[in-house]
Amino acid sequence: MNIDAKLGKRQMEVAEYIAFGYSIKETADKLNMPVNTVKSTLKAVYTKLGIQKATELSTWVFCKRFDIPLSLCQPMRKIVASALLILFVSTLFVRDDFCRYRRSTQRVERVVRVRRYFD
Repeated sequence: MNIDAKLGKRQMEVAEYIAFGYSIKETADKLNMPVNTVKSTLKAVYTKLGIQKATELSTWVFCKRFDIPLSLCQPMRKIVASALLILFVSTLFVRDDFCRYRRSTQRVERVVRVRRYFD
């Protein structure tokens, strides 16, 4: 991956949309460009950066946008992934019916209030 590659304004716009998960057609619609122009621009971006996948493009755009050295991206991703895993595992130990119970009691309170109002 060519870390120091300089992209033009239009190339950077296309790269950002693709990196953020937009399809080629959606990118073309957002930028008011023909689909073939987006494809050729994206091909030029991949060539300049020396990459082949959209995930690599996402990494490059994220690091460039937030001024993070590319060498720190890998450890940062591991930290974020670990935090998300801990969050997911901790939700497994919380009672499932807690949210349902709270919603049902709120409904009961509303019905009671409405009945008291009309009685």
